[in-house]
Amino acid sequence: MNPDQLFSACEYLKLSVRETDFLILIREHEVATNQRRIILLKDKIEKIRRESLKTESAIEFSTSDSIASKRWEYYTDIDLQLVHLFLTVPSFAADPEDICELIGINKARLPSILLKLQNVQLLQFKNRQYKVENPKQHLPEDSPTFLAFGILTRVKTIEKLRRVKSDKADDYFFSTIFLAETKYQNKLKKRILEVLKQTQAEVISVKSEQVYQLNIDFFKWS
Repeated sequence: MNPDQLFSACEYLKLSVRETDFLILIREHEVATNQRRIILLKDKIEKIRRESLKTESAIEFSTSDSIASKRWEYYTDIDLQLVHLFLTVPSFAADPEDICELIGINKARLPSILLKLQNVQLLQFKNRQYKVENPKQHLPEDSPTFLAFGILTRVKTIEKLRRVKSDKADDYFFSTIFLAETKYQNKLKKRILEVLKQTQAEVISVKSEQVYQLNIDFFKWS
């Protein structure tokens, strides 16, 4: 296909502008003969592929805007996040101390957490009750605190595993190590992003009854 034919095919298939540009870029790479240009085009293609496999490409989230620099602690102290989300549940908003035992913190620490959440405009205290602001937060992968956030959420999971009781039948923990061909990694990443996108769409409009945590670790050992 020449560029116009490929563009017409993309229109027929109702592809987005981004998808159309990507296919045209792939075509340019396939027909290019200048070796330096081939390398540059390949780098562009791989960059777009990596961007499309990031969580930000699949789900909507609130960024930290002008007070981003003040919210670093929100992503490096997982207890702040947990308290923030628990307060969206009416019963916990009315009596925040009930959160402490569930997430494994001392009640004496709770006032400090509540104050920090108010200072970064994620919480308000009105009519003798806490009101959560911007519960839909997400930390981009290029954030300087992303690695710390990932590690600390896993640490919190380990704490949960150590405290878990036999009657917690609804909790689900799973780990495995398996073999697959190299290209399978991108294939599974796409499936995971589809699940995240669908999950967000399903939970965004329902009332807050429980706080859940989902960890996904998928990497190659080479």
